[in-house]
Amino acid sequence: MARISFNRLHPSQLITVQVNVGGITANESRSFPVGLDTGATFTAIPTKVALDLGYDLANPKKMMPILTGNGIISLKVITVRQLTAIGETVEDIDVVCLDLPASSMIKGLLGLNFLERFDIEILFSTNTIEARPR
Repeated sequence: MARISFNRLHPSQLITVQVNVGGITANESRSFPVGLDTGATFTAIPTKVALDLGYDLANPKKMMPILTGNGIISLKVITVRQLTAIGETVEDIDVVCLDLPASSMIKGLLGLNFLERFDIEILFSTNTIEARPR
């Protein structure tokens, strides 16, 4: 079981966590803040991070239509070597490349395709998240 702490400045604010995405080679990775989003089917990472880590966006695994507040957009789906969040690592996980506004406090989303691999408990009384492999 893994446990991490989270902070929110206001009770209505999104829960943010750090993720680490592994690159094509084992010695490359990037960490950045994401929003824990149970409404997102897929985990989303910035396009620049994917490119910096050596992923081929010219030949994505597939294109996926996503419904946003601004309508339907088509995003590239790639498989990343590994993604670590909430103290747990998942290997060979599909992510979408999504660029959030530069003014956003988060750079991506931690979606259900990561979260569903664990039993997740959010403890608001202690501002902690626990993840247990299923």
